[in-house]
Amino acid sequence: MEIKVPKIKSIIPLILDSEATFKDEKRTIKGWVEIHRQNIKSNKNLITNKSEENDIKILVSLLTDLLIRAIKGERGDVLNNELKMSIQAKSDLYYDNYLNLLKRANYRWGTKTGANVISEVVNIFENTYRWDWKIYFDKADKYAQSNFLQDELLKVKHIKFKVRDLALSSFNSNYIANDLHVVRVISRIGLLNYGFDLLSDGDFEMGNNPANPKNYLFLHRLTIKLSKLTDGKYSPADLDKIFWNFGRSICQARSNCLSCPINDQCLTGKYRN
Repeated sequence: MEIKVPKIKSIIPLILDSEATFKDEKRTIKGWVEIHRQNIKSNKNLITNKSEENDIKILVSLLTDLLIRAIKGERGDVLNNELKMSIQAKSDLYYDNYLNLLKRANYRWGTKTGANVISEVVNIFENTYRWDWKIYFDKADKYAQSNFLQDELLKVKHIKFKVRDLALSSFNSNYIANDLHVVRVISRIGLLNYGFDLLSDGDFEMGNNPANPKNYLFLHRLTIKLSKLTDGKYSPADLDKIFWNFGRSICQARSNCLSCPINDQCLTGKYRN
């Protein structure tokens, strides 16, 4: 039996009209992609237009994602609001303030743990980069292909690829936070098969477990390749939003192949029917 791997250029348009709900708001997946594109554009303007106010906005955005760790979205808004309320100027960047805001946010990983993360992140951008965000984000862009392994943030305890990439994905469309929704979708469709030619790099290990660093780097590089296969029409960040929303709305833990718009092309849907 010949197995025909789906073409991503034919799959994506069929998925985009599907609807997905996030925070009680329903939109088409295409709509969610457009919102994220606009968020990246707005955040890049913060980098370009340097001011203390924009420095704090960038820092708060990064901290919100870096502190989530397990990406529990239901707590993300609470944490983000506390960070915004409590850190409004560089004079607010001190340890006791971090402890108190995390207590008010009921930070699930421990207030001291979170305060230490904030302190180390602030130290990096204050002392290493002197609040020059352009230098940092230019480096992130330069090393996006290899997932910016040189990033000082990755040396901070409790900051791993997923939350770091989540933070960067709000500023750079080449980064995605590979999570189980995204990985489940690309695995079921059969898109992992596009990754065989990536395995010459010893840093990679083909697999779909984002908790495994070598699998994670493989998935990162695979998403970049899939983006190129759309002729650049959809960035890695676009694909992340597409698959993430699709995984939450249709291709859930218990798949809905009968109502799936790509079940005649997806390997799982095709051979399950």
